[in-house]
Amino acid sequence: PLVYLVLCFFCVCTLIPCVLIVITSLRTTQEIVKDGLFGNITTLHWENYIEAWKVGRFSTYFFNSVFVSFFSVIGVLLFSLLGAYALAKLEFKGKAIYKTLIVMGLVIPLEIIVIPLFYDMQSMHLMDTHWAIILPTIAMNVPFGTFLLSGFIKDIPSSLLESAKIDGSSEWKTLWYIVAPIIKPALISLLIFVFMWSWNAFMLPNIMVRSEEMRTLPLGLDFFRGKNTQNIPLIAAASNIISLPVIIIYLVFQRNLIKGMMVGAVKG
Repeated sequence: PLVYLVLCFFCVCTLIPCVLIVITSLRTTQEIVKDGLFGNITTLHWENYIEAWKVGRFSTYFFNSVFVSFFSVIGVLLFSLLGAYALAKLEFKGKAIYKTLIVMGLVIPLEIIVIPLFYDMQSMHLMDTHWAIILPTIAMNVPFGTFLLSGFIKDIPSSLLESAKIDGSSEWKTLWYIVAPIIKPALISLLIFVFMWSWNAFMLPNIMVRSEEMRTLPLGLDFFRGKNTQNIPLIAAASNIISLPVIIIYLVFQRNLIKGMMVGAVKG
């Protein structure tokens, strides 16, 4: 069918750049210059990855990215779940204002708030720390997470939650033991999105971080690329090192991600 042919075409177009980067990372600069990118490959130079890891100090950058991404994801999931439950199932004064603030958080880009954000972090003495990246990342992604999860929570029958309360369940227990398991696919989808955004973030860490010890992987790659402009295989190897965790996270949670997207599509 034509649909499958179109899908295969776009799949090939997507995979070609990835394959080229992998091939480039396993060759030497001399081989690329002499034989071209698609020349005869006699030896796979896996040592490029080891050299890039050691020379580029990617162990330090890797730890920083893991630390920032982990706490960013935890913070966004926690506050988004609490906010979405309140927005979808609770009645309180100022709910309309709260919803308006959530929508405003979705439309305000980082470029508009980056200057006051810089001075806020500076006044709190958080500049050049992990938290100067983590706290703004949480704040900027909670509106999206709240808006996403609230749509799933609204579809949970109110009678189910009321039955739990009649049985003596508190709001907290209802949230953690009933609501959260039901919307697990949506939570995992949010986890993947936030992890990917925080892992690949460049602008915010570049503004908030000054020392080399605090650099995340995207900053480290940019610095590494500047020092090794002529060594294309090393740059390609470093790029693959950075992208590997995102690929692993996606492969681990892909079923839940697809399930969450399919549920969202049906809801739409």
